[in-house]
Amino acid sequence: MPTPEIRRRAAAAIRKQAGQWAAFVLTALLMGLPAQAGERSYSALAAIQTASTDGVLIQSPGEGLNRSIVLPYSKSTVVELPANVMDVIVSNPAIVEAVVHTSRRTVLIGKAAGQTNVYFYGHDGQELLNIDIRVERDINGLTELVRRHAPLAEIEVQSINNNLMLTGRVPNAETALKVERIAKMWQGTDAGEGEIVNLLSVEGKDQVMLKVRIVEMQRSVVKQMGFNLSAIGQLGESTVSLINNLGVNSGAGLTASGAFTNTGGGDLRSLSGALTALERVGLIRTLAEPTLVAISGETATFLAGGEFPVLGGVFTDQNGQLQRSFEFKSFGVSLGFTPVVLSEGLISLNISTEVSEPTTENSFETGGEGGDILGLRVRRADTVVELPAGGSLVIAGMIREEARNAYDGTPGLKDVPGLGALFRNRDSQTVQTELVVIVTPYLVDPTHPDKLQTPLEGFVPANDRDQLLLGRLNTVYGDRATPDTLSGPFGHVVD
Repeated sequence: MPTPEIRRRAAAAIRKQAGQWAAFVLTALLMGLPAQAGERSYSALAAIQTASTDGVLIQSPGEGLNRSIVLPYSKSTVVELPANVMDVIVSNPAIVEAVVHTSRRTVLIGKAAGQTNVYFYGHDGQELLNIDIRVERDINGLTELVRRHAPLAEIEVQSINNNLMLTGRVPNAETALKVERIAKMWQGTDAGEGEIVNLLSVEGKDQVMLKVRIVEMQRSVVKQMGFNLSAIGQLGESTVSLINNLGVNSGAGLTASGAFTNTGGGDLRSLSGALTALERVGLIRTLAEPTLVAISGETATFLAGGEFPVLGGVFTDQNGQLQRSFEFKSFGVSLGFTPVVLSEGLISLNISTEVSEPTTENSFETGGEGGDILGLRVRRADTVVELPAGGSLVIAGMIREEARNAYDGTPGLKDVPGLGALFRNRDSQTVQTELVVIVTPYLVDPTHPDKLQTPLEGFVPANDRDQLLLGRLNTVYGDRATPDTLSGPFGHVVD
């Protein structure tokens, strides 16, 4: 009959054999499960083990008992193994931290966005498990926010490293902008800086035509008056001359003169005087009606004017020759706008309009190297508004008024009451300018080219007979129909 010691050793052997058999069965079951292979940059590597004659074994990534998981950032997962673990090796501890809880339980914690893998080895050096881990941000909260605030949109949110990619379809640009703002707010800065790639497709119309009317009125009034006096007298044995030249140097206006010569003797020999008066009234009107078309989110610009050269610099080339460089400044009526279609019929506009012209008011000389450098008189308006399609907005109130008054005269004499008016010159100038901008956006679709016309449609040059006898530049067609024979509206429509 076996002793208690023999029975104890036999029972331990049976338990050890049963444990090894259970571990073998569990390992076989795990190896029979389908592996979720993730994206790897080493796909071109060999997928087999390479053994050399000297007994060296090189294992490629992904061999053995392999698993692929996606671990949310700042969250953890638990790995339970069927055998005791001796070594846990993490390829990049900055991305995943492994905390061994028991001999068979390990906790993996995602620390940063990226990719790495973790190896588990037993006491005999055998590889128990190889896990490919991709740490990404948990987008479940963001997906729920997007569904709540954009229920009519079909949006898919993907997390790639620390970046977010938005794909799908939205009914209008306002929804796309709302979703992008929600993603920026949700992303935060806990996991580091990341980008948001917006690949959303807008189903609604996104082509905007902007019709603009720019009207500027400039009125100027100039008033000038001056006197020219000349007198010659005898003071004792000396001759005294008085000259007061304060007239207006202009060929227009009123000019009156008179002269007196003393032939009968006396101290006053001659006296002459001239009166010059000028009043000038000017009126300048600027009218531009540009029409621009741009896709939602893009910028369109317009310029009706020109460019003038400005001396940029003077330098000496390698041959010792003096060279000049020039820059060109634009002037005229310019317009730039960026539309964003918020919803069907609602458009957000970023408008920048400018009216400019060269002037000598702020010009300066360059010492003869390049002549005078002109200045620019600019009226500019920048604004961001929301308008319905077909609605208009007026940008007004840009009024400029400038008044200049100057008096020139003979010191002392010009201040004498009454008589001092003959010894001074008055120069008065007043300029008033007002700029009005009217903008109207429309949602438009492309049309067939046969429905479009140009200013050349219907133009036929006149023949030699019409040019010589009638002085015409184009052919005029006559309509022999009379109002009695026409059944519908007829005539010309003038807007």
